[in-house]
Amino acid sequence: MKSCPKCEAQNESDVNFCNTCGYNFSTDSPQSDTDSLSLNRSEKGAIEHLQIGYNIALNQPIVFLPSLIAGLLGILVSYLPGNGGYNLVLIGLASSIFSFILGFASTDMSRDAYFKQPLDLGRSVNYVVGRFFEFLLAAIVGGLLSITIILIPVVIFMFVIMVLDETSMWDSFSSALDVIRSDLRDVIVILLLSIVASVIVGYVPFFSSLLDSVINVIVGIAFIDVYISYQKRGNQ
Repeated sequence: MKSCPKCEAQNESDVNFCNTCGYNFSTDSPQSDTDSLSLNRSEKGAIEHLQIGYNIALNQPIVFLPSLIAGLLGILVSYLPGNGGYNLVLIGLASSIFSFILGFASTDMSRDAYFKQPLDLGRSVNYVVGRFFEFLLAAIVGGLLSITIILIPVVIFMFVIMVLDETSMWDSFSSALDVIRSDLRDVIVILLLSIVASVIVGYVPFFSSLLDSVINVIVGIAFIDVYISYQKRGNQ
């Protein structure tokens, strides 16, 4: 076992990256900046990003809370009688808005979990409410862009960067394009693995939507790690 010099977590002796914070152990040995960049690009792939997402979420399980609440809400709404009329429409609309807020709150809590900050669902919800119309516009634009299919990864990172960097939709979209150009292979692999996992849990009775929420959180943290790794390479 070896201890991470950044977060002091214990890791297996043969790993290249800390399973908790993603620290690159190879930086402990002398090497040129070019070698370091090459190591970051070639060794920290999609599986490592997902492993970091899994470990961070497992160490701070409260990060699942917004997604689980949204999943439970969806289950409850789906069991409402279909003849509720106007009241059912209002309930569905309120549920959609609340789930939308919880979706971005989940990203905000994932950011806090990644950087080992205290997790507070109320604070994250208030943060999203404060930027509600900005996020709503981004969601509308993202929905239109997603029609092309190939821009879905860009849209996902646009949402992530809007929360991580607290920047505008347009600046986030530009940064998302840069990330995709740099890490397209890893992003595609992460997305494909998440789709496969979602299909598998879809066969689980009763709890499939909740399990899918868990997968989305882990994948979301993995994407955060992809973006932070991209930023670190740019600063080298």
